[in-house]
Amino acid sequence: MNGFVRLASWMYLMNGLSNESLGSVFVVFLRHYGVSYTLGGQLIFLQFFGFLLGVGVSSLIVRRIGYRHTLVLASLCIAIAQIVTAMLPPMPIIIVTCLMNGFGLACTQNTIVASLMEWFAGRRAVVMSRMEVTFGAGSLIMPLAVSGFIAWHHWNLGFYLVGIISLVLSLAWMFIPINAQHDTHVGPRDAHSAALTVQGAGAKTLLISVFVGMIFLYVGLESCMNNFLPSIFISYIHIKTSVATLTVTLFWIAMVIGRALTGRVIRRVPYSRFLLISIGATMVLFALLALIQNPWADVIFVFLLGLSMSGIFVIIMVFANHAFPGQNQRVTTLVTLFAGLGGALMPALFGWLMDHESIRINLWNLTGFALLLFAMLIVIMRMEENRLHPVASDEPHFSS
Repeated sequence: MNGFVRLASWMYLMNGLSNESLGSVFVVFLRHYGVSYTLGGQLIFLQFFGFLLGVGVSSLIVRRIGYRHTLVLASLCIAIAQIVTAMLPPMPIIIVTCLMNGFGLACTQNTIVASLMEWFAGRRAVVMSRMEVTFGAGSLIMPLAVSGFIAWHHWNLGFYLVGIISLVLSLAWMFIPINAQHDTHVGPRDAHSAALTVQGAGAKTLLISVFVGMIFLYVGLESCMNNFLPSIFISYIHIKTSVATLTVTLFWIAMVIGRALTGRVIRRVPYSRFLLISIGATMVLFALLALIQNPWADVIFVFLLGLSMSGIFVIIMVFANHAFPGQNQRVTTLVTLFAGLGGALMPALFGWLMDHESIRINLWNLTGFALLLFAMLIVIMRMEENRLHPVASDEPHFSS
């Protein structure tokens, strides 16, 4: 299965590239079509709508045609959407390509995560951390590549780049051997995490609600950092725009480093303890940003935020699947759905807050969101303490 994991990593790299392909050229794109930011925002929402559609139907597609052909279909959707967009067609066609791109991204992510959660029990966090490293690398590489394309006056080349990579990957999925019984238990394993024995429909509903609530909040926080970090530095620290834009790059460099380290740390640290340290550090760092208005200190805090936030998403997702064995597809679908919702709705709320409150107040708002995330983790840890069952993470005995 090493071939499957490597190809899945390439898919996550492509997802990272695709996720940033429009945003990286957003201003130039709007200028080319002569449209407003309002219409541009609607295009982003259409991509989000396509993402929700992909989340909803990907599990059905997997049941019909299997993992391999679902990934071929998802790759082709992204390839067609990106290559057609690169041709700069009329706006009605752009609307369709935004929907297709979002649909393909969701199908890719949901299908890969569900397969890895199912096949790599006991190694989920280690394997998924590799996926997140490559996604972060894609999100970091795309803006840097596009800046060069813009300098060469060929800003649409980024779409061609993603489209060609997606097309090659769709062909690769047709030939890669997939044997779920081969080598899935060979390699570094997650640290022991005792199983949660949850009895009753009410307790199970509470547990999954807390998990998806944490996903919603975390992805929303990350999206707020991606979209508003330069604005915060420009208005709060009063630094140049050209320098402020580099804060997002710095944040993602730290995220990629942190995700690479997560795969090693999680071999020794249980899920709940890892999240306790990561979310606690995130909360403290947001508070320090609000308290200390110094350029050099705040740049350091942003880098440390990238490190502290880097492993939160993947460990929450793995922890949720660990708590509900045999329901990987359902749990993964819920996680992906609420990740998409958090990534769309939280920045919209924070954008409104940015218009109505000071930067310092909004940094405290981010601290409050992190505090709520921390409180949700405490709820799960209390359930874990009350219902411990001495079973290793690769042999979970949960009530179904």
